[in-house]
Amino acid sequence: MARTEALVRAEKMWVEGFPDPATATVDDLRDAYDRLFLQFPLPEGIEPVEAEVGGVPVLFVTAEGAAQDKVLVWFHGGGYIMGSARGFQELGHNLSRASGVTVVLPDYRRAPENPFPAAVNDGIAVISALVSQYGAGNVTAGGDSAGGGLGLAALLAVRDKGESLPAAAVFISALLDLTASGDSIDEFDGKDVAVSRGSIGNVGDAYLQGHNPKDPLASPLFADLHDVPPTLFLVGSGEVLLDDSRRAAAAIVENGGAASVSTYDDMVHVWPLFSSILPEGIQAADEAGAFIRKQLGL
Repeated sequence: MARTEALVRAEKMWVEGFPDPATATVDDLRDAYDRLFLQFPLPEGIEPVEAEVGGVPVLFVTAEGAAQDKVLVWFHGGGYIMGSARGFQELGHNLSRASGVTVVLPDYRRAPENPFPAAVNDGIAVISALVSQYGAGNVTAGGDSAGGGLGLAALLAVRDKGESLPAAAVFISALLDLTASGDSIDEFDGKDVAVSRGSIGNVGDAYLQGHNPKDPLASPLFADLHDVPPTLFLVGSGEVLLDDSRRAAAAIVENGGAASVSTYDDMVHVWPLFSSILPEGIQAADEAGAFIRKQLGL
């Protein structure tokens, strides 16, 4: 694939968007991460609504014409350390536009102040509360990067509690294995501008703080992936995390479920975050939205 000017620009934004991690504080990194994505404004007239779901602060983002009685709960990325509902509101709006449902963005607790399993517990609380409020057939779930791992782990925990699960799940560039055991880790380490073996290790250290990275609630790739809702994984063909999606989808299918991987040529990590400049971001959001619409019968 020819590298477009927009793709090169998105990669440059990933690389140049952060201070030196060797000297920056956690707050510095969080501020930079939010600023990176807040430069993409919401359409005029779209106002996210602050609320609380299951005791967790959230933002509701509803695109024009989207249903308010059907929701997609989306767990933001940021390595369990960075990211916020506000910082991901533009992605939330894009997914709401594409899916025709309201997107719920939880501000789950972040590490290192709140190590594992605080984020997963917040995810469980939000999913359970939304299913209780809207009905399982009107709820979908997903997340990007570390938020993808969090979202899948929370779904599995809700399943293991014997509760009803959302109707579908969508994950973008999901981090599902904190042991970094996929072949794509070595294949693309040093080529992927956003994620590396080293950064996965750093994230795992801050989040797990000595806990076993093979815990299925930390690395859901090691979970028993039975009775998972129909799931779509979207990932770039040159991402370090490519095999996380491939292996998870294969395991879901092997356990009798429905899962597929949609691979986008040479895309930067979580490329729909750059939909304002990257046409493939709109394409991916539209694919995710069409999948959600189909599963919800919209």
